[in-house]
Amino acid sequence: MLVALAILALPRLIPLQEPGKDSVLLPDRGQDLPEWALEEQKRKDPGVDQWRTEVLHDLAKPKIVAILEAAVGDKPPMAEVSGIPEAAEIVVDRGWIAIRRAEGGADGDFAALGDRIWETMGEDAVIHVHAKIVRIFLGDARDFSSSVLVRMDGIAGEGRVQINLGLDVHWSESGNDADLILNAAEVTSWEEISVPRPLFADFTKRIFGKNTNWRNETLKGVGEWRDRTDRLMGRSFIGAQGVAVGDVNGDGRDEIYLCQQGGIPNRLYMHTPGGDAADVTAQAQLGFLENTRAALFLDIDEDGHQDLVMAMGPNLLLAFNDGQGVFRELVPIEGEGVEDIYSLAAADFDGDGDLDIYACRYVLNGLLGGVPTPYHDADNGAPNLFFRQETSHRWVLATDEVGLGENNRKFSLAALWEDFDGDGDPDLYVANDFGRNNFYRNDEGRFTDVADVAGAEDLAAGMGVSSADYDLDGDWDIYVSNMFSAAGQRIAPQANRFMGGENQDIHGHYVRHARGNTLLENLGDGTFRDVTDEAGVAVGGWAWGGTFVDIDNDGLPDIHSPDGFVTNRETDDL
Repeated sequence: MLVALAILALPRLIPLQEPGKDSVLLPDRGQDLPEWALEEQKRKDPGVDQWRTEVLHDLAKPKIVAILEAAVGDKPPMAEVSGIPEAAEIVVDRGWIAIRRAEGGADGDFAALGDRIWETMGEDAVIHVHAKIVRIFLGDARDFSSSVLVRMDGIAGEGRVQINLGLDVHWSESGNDADLILNAAEVTSWEEISVPRPLFADFTKRIFGKNTNWRNETLKGVGEWRDRTDRLMGRSFIGAQGVAVGDVNGDGRDEIYLCQQGGIPNRLYMHTPGGDAADVTAQAQLGFLENTRAALFLDIDEDGHQDLVMAMGPNLLLAFNDGQGVFRELVPIEGEGVEDIYSLAAADFDGDGDLDIYACRYVLNGLLGGVPTPYHDADNGAPNLFFRQETSHRWVLATDEVGLGENNRKFSLAALWEDFDGDGDPDLYVANDFGRNNFYRNDEGRFTDVADVAGAEDLAAGMGVSSADYDLDGDWDIYVSNMFSAAGQRIAPQANRFMGGENQDIHGHYVRHARGNTLLENLGDGTFRDVTDEAGVAVGGWAWGGTFVDIDNDGLPDIHSPDGFVTNRETDDL
């Protein structure tokens, strides 16, 4: 089997390499493939390379879901379950949400576990079961056990209940390669979350549904347009287009600027007094067709109006707001190289009263131009760019001049300006995929990457970054969106199999890479401590742009962590 840590932050169009030849993209499914490519495809089956843990995973995952569904149904399996919690203690109760946790419990069976679940969910609940197997431990002969993270969602009237539980399940292979025997299970953790009504409602259709372009363009998805637009406008294989939010007409309501892939116009949606969104792209003169990956609303010329910065390829386009939400004056700012800018972050780094812009880039020579080497600690990405503002219409590339060229060959996806060391000037944190992050300390306009000594490298799959004072001690803490990979946690710890049993000194880096999101506590001097495990904020799926936000207005920053990837026509995954 081609062993990768489950889900890379690169698309699945990475070229396959035939020995001694240039890389090629495989033809569409159904066409004839070269023999070497057919051999590679066979290795998607873990049995081909005798990865027993992954063969067992593919058998056990659907079975554990079926077993849990049966446990809350009419025919619970006849197997012992230990640690069934008798009662859970309230740890949070704010009226609109309650959280309970339990440790330990009584011995019973799956019928008793099902009764305990119904006790929490309510007799009229509709229950959905989700499971991820994070470890498989091989035993003697044909026995093995699996550590499973389970989430059960229950809907009962207006209320919602969720149970998060850890489950160790003990199995035997039956002798029939297609079946397993359930021996016993143990509940290792138990958490209940209940709300009297849903916390959020989907208002997308109500707000945007009147716009023909929203229905005909945006709701189609990246897969619908990739092969129907002019390649010269810039193709988007992974749908990495950004959004900017700002009040463009000074009425106190924010507008949304939606970046789109090449060949489809970017769109400006105005926030109307009625609460919906009106497409005012034509009036605002912002319907650019270039592949636009990022945008920011900023008052560049300090006239009190929100201007717009857009990232198109390696370049920037500035659009100046006339105060009425019309952007007639355009100023292009040339970058360097051919690599796309993926995200933008702005701050006054030198205290001269105007904003400067840091631009994150990803793969050297373009999205299909190369792969991260080494995977867990790559240093062969596209260099990021720093644009210093001289005047509103004149900007210069000053990346190396100010020290931001140090360690500047990562696979960067997001950056954040903040005064992390409390000295009065903004420092810069850069989240990098496939390896360690950058923490550039600002000393009077000169930057030094101190991520290592500051404890802020976070060697993982960085795809987003947010900051807040989560512990209310007066300094800025950091939450980094990474990749949680159950497959990575299963495969990488196998010292004798993973990477052919070689390079065991770096296996821990791969395990860490698959752990998930990271919370870094600022110790008050610009150095950090990883408090992820004690805070319980690692498991966020394939996370992008996790954000601190005070959801319940209690003065404490909560965390919202979106996850997922391009799903094409999958209807059950946003």
